[in-house]
Formats: sequence, C-alpha cells, structure tokens
Amino acid sequence: MKPTRRGFLKTVAGAVGAAPLLGFDLARAESLSVPKRKFGRHDEMVSVVGLGGQTLGAAESIEEARRIARHAIDVGITFFDNAWDYVGGKAEEWMGYAIADGWRDKVFLMTKVCTHGKALPEGGKEGAMKMLEESLKRLGTDHLDLWMIHAIKDVAEVEKAYGPGGVIEALELAKKQGKIRYTGFTGHDDPEAHVKLLQGGYSFDATLMPVSALGALSSRKFEQVVMPELVKQNVAVLGMKGFGGSKRAHLHGLVNPETVLRYSLSYPQVCTHLIGMDKYPFIDEAALASAKTPMTVPEREAFTVALARRGGADYACYLQDGYRDGGCSGTMPA
Repeated sequence: MKPTRRGFLKTVAGAVGAAPLLGFDLARAESLSVPKRKFGRHDEMVSVVGLGGQTLGAAESIEEARRIARHAIDVGITFFDNAWDYVGGKAEEWMGYAIADGWRDKVFLMTKVCTHGKALPEGGKEGAMKMLEESLKRLGTDHLDLWMIHAIKDVAEVEKAYGPGGVIEALELAKKQGKIRYTGFTGHDDPEAHVKLLQGGYSFDATLMPVSALGALSSRKFEQVVMPELVKQNVAVLGMKGFGGSKRAHLHGLVNPETVLRYSLSYPQVCTHLIGMDKYPFIDEAALASAKTPMTVPEREAFTVALARRGGADYACYLQDGYRDGGCSGTMPA
C-alpha cells in the first residue's frame, strides 16, 4: 500500500524527535508553505530555500531524485540549483527527469557554466555556449531562469572572464538568444575577486556565495566584504555552505536546517539559501525551518561567536585549500 502523506509525516516526526531545535510539528508540516523573497532588483519572487542539484544527483536512484524534487515543489521549494559538471552531468540529467511532464514551469531553474580549471581549459565564450546547449539538453528545457559562472576563484579568473572572447560574452549572447533570463556568478575562495567582478562593468542579476556561521569569523569574509557591493548594486544574494559544504557540522550538532536558515535569512539581502537534500525527509525539515523567524543581529553575532568557540570553521569544507564543489580536501575532523 502506498503510504499516505500523514503517515509519512508521523514517521518523519518520530525520526526527528531527538532534535528539539528543529521543532518538527505534524500539524504545521501538513500545510507546509515555504516563504518567498524578492529576487534582487527584479520583481520576481523566489523560495527562500533552494534545492541543491549536486546533492540531488547523489540520491539513491533517479526515481528517488524525482520523488524528492517533486515533493520539494509541492511544499514551495521552487528554486532549483545545478551545474554543468555536477556528478559528471548526472545531476542535471536527474533534475531534468524530475521536472519533465509539466513540472519545468513550476520551478526557477538555475545551472552554472564551468569554465574554470580542468573542466574547460580553453575557457571562454565558445566553450561556455557548448556547455549551455548540453545543460539545456540534460535539463530538458529550452531556457534557464538563471545561468551563473561557476566557482570564480581569483582575480586572474575575473580578468579572463572579462577579456576578449571571455565567458561574459557568452552570458550576453545567451540572453540575446532567449536561452537565459538572468545572469550571475558563484565562488567561495576570494571575496575580493567577487568585488572585482561586480565592479568590472557587467550588470549581474545574482551571486551565489557562502553565507555561513561556520566560516563567518574566518579570513574569507564574504558577508563583510562582498555584501555591501551587492547591496549597492541591488544584486540578488543566494546563500550556500550553511553546513560548510559537508554534513559533518550537522552530525556534530553544530548546525541544523533551522539554524542554517535563520542565520542566512537574517540578512535581508539573501533571497534564497541552497541546501543539499538527497533524502526525502530533509525536504519537510527544510521547509519547516524556512518559516522560522530569522535571527536578530545580536542573535546572529552570538551564534557566530559560539560556533567559532566550538571550532565551527574546522568543519567548513569550503574553507579548505583546494576545495571545489563536489568534495573536500585537506584534513577534516571525523
């Protein structure tokens, strides 16, 4: 017999009963509705929780990935993240399968062009446009809502992007062709590179960057260095790395969905925070957490200090040397 939604929720409620900070409530879970925020300078509204594509590609099967994604849509998680190189292309393929049959129009679909490093040594416009066509095919759509330059690492990559035949020319061309609606970039290495890209002359619609209490007191101060320029240009802020790029911090009790979202959404500029959800129960946990009142500034500061005292940065994969989305490097706590 197929389980009912109420029966499933009772199971989940029991499973998370040991996590009082989450505050799982069956009655509320039956009427989940994820809040929305304005997408930067645009009138469009997006869900404050985004579904991480790489983690979706790590689900136990393609059918489970579809089940997870469609349930996310049902509860109001409509911002869908991905990238050309996630899980060797499987993440986009699985997401495309999940949003087929009329579900594509229910989501704000984003993927990233991976012109960095070994993914595309020649970089530039030509390679980026090839990647775009491959992404569209995998995702089963004729357009993206948002196309982002993936993982800007340093100033050298910024200069390459702005140079003749650079990836920014691909953003412009794709927009003229009607294949993308909005443009942006991501990164978690160098906040100064973000600022340089923002001040380079191209009008981006969004950026994806760490908004994480785990690394807030580290040397990579995205919130302190990059946020003011984003506010000045009214660029949409997408948060990531709430769990540090790994579930280790979650397993050690440092953060959970509620604290990740309450922290990130305490910044009014953040319209969406991406969370990896490779298990079905995590959807309802994130949806419930999204409705919690964001931290006040004093609460946020106190939480940041408390995590630092507990070694929070040690659990942040994205702070490790050589990190790229998809895995940790360096020595991490068990």
